[in-house]
Parts: sequence; C-alpha cells; structure tokens
Amino acid sequence: MSSFLAKLEMDGNTHNVLKCKYSFNQGVDSTGKPQATIRGGQIHLTIESTGAPYFVDWMLSTEKTKDAKIIFYRRDAMSKLQEVKFEKGYCIEFSEEFDSVNNEPMKINLIIVAKSLSISNVAYENVWKIG
Repeated sequence: MSSFLAKLEMDGNTHNVLKCKYSFNQGVDSTGKPQATIRGGQIHLTIESTGAPYFVDWMLSTEKTKDAKIIFYRRDAMSKLQEVKFEKGYCIEFSEEFDSVNNEPMKINLIIVAKSLSISNVAYENVWKIG
C-alpha cells in the first residue's frame, strides 16, 4: 500500500490522482554552469476516470484554461504533506485507457502546462501572453 494519497481539486470536483509528475529544467554551458532561462510548469497527471467529459472538453478547447490544485496527503491521519497549485492551465495532451486484464481503474492521462505553478508556496511563472 502506498504511503501517500493525492487528490486533484478542479471546478468544484475532486479526483483521485494515481500518478503525478512535474519538473523544471535549465540549460547549461560547456562547463556545466546554468546558462539559460528556467523552463517548466508541465504537469503529467494520471487520474481515475469518472466518465465525465470535462477533461476531453478542456483538451479540445484551445483557449480554455483551468485553475486547480493537487493535494498530497500522508495516509497516517490524512495530514497534508504538500500542495501544488496551478493557474491558467492548458490541457495539451489527453488520453483515456481501460484494460480489462488487470484490476486497475479506467484512467485519464493528462499533460497540463500552466501560466503559474506553486509548490508549497514556492512560485514559478511562465512568461506568456494570455489571449
């Protein structure tokens, strides 16, 4: 059993997070010294499917942005470990999968890019013009 639990809260709905990954990177010069602008804000999420169409609708609406948060809980007493918030997030990849051979739930895989991202109050903002 996992020692953590995570929930996605978006548009007044709560979703079970099965997998989450986010990252930042920065280019380096030939000596390994950081040399470029920090890039990041991509969030890779796998959530349990609910059958509702709003994630695919978000993906297919190129101008639609969402604000949300992912809360990671410790399983011992359900205390909050960490919170990841994003604002003005675009869904840039959507897939849904089902496998009748295993006991796993139907899953939605999302890649989200966000104008701003906050990890436990440490903020990062992409330099974009939002239309």
